[in-house]
Amino acid sequence: MARLLRDQGYTASGRAQLLAESGISNGSLYHYFPGGMEELAEAALAASGRAVADALSEALDRAPNTAAGVIRFLDIARDAADGDECAGCPVAPTALESPMISPRLRDVAAQCFDEWEALIAARLRTEGWKSAAATQTASATLALIEGALLLARVSGQLSHLDNAKRGVLTLLAGSNPKTPAKGRRQSAGVQGGRLPTKAKRD
Repeated sequence: MARLLRDQGYTASGRAQLLAESGISNGSLYHYFPGGMEELAEAALAASGRAVADALSEALDRAPNTAAGVIRFLDIARDAADGDECAGCPVAPTALESPMISPRLRDVAAQCFDEWEALIAARLRTEGWKSAAATQTASATLALIEGALLLARVSGQLSHLDNAKRGVLTLLAGSNPKTPAKGRRQSAGVQGGRLPTKAKRD
């Protein structure tokens, strides 16, 4: 179900298709998910959100700073692409539909976005960012990530992910009010106005 939600969204993911692709019976579906497709989609969306949170958390933990961590996360998304086909965010297709079709799905999608934003904000705070600035900048950073994934999926151009990496460097280099102006570019990992060597792609 998670793959169907990522590829098609909720409305286009019919029960017949789910049963045919998964090999489960209609009885089994309603045994484990009495609420039917909506309850199953809710569980699948939450699982996708946790998987993204785990990947983002690992990328941030392994990086020397927040900017490098976000770049690492975007590289993971690029490496997972099939040629130029980017799968995009696994939550976004259903999230876009959910305000019109299901408050339950809207709530779980919002929780996913909140968790991802909180991970970025928490890392920024460990680097000395004030709480309000960290929250605001984490929101803008997540918007860059989500926008890049959407553009890459729709256009088939993975360059949107590289553009987002440059945008993240600019955003995180210039937004921290506690970072002296002369040190902002270096603190975000900028080297001579370019992406750090490890983040550059051929």
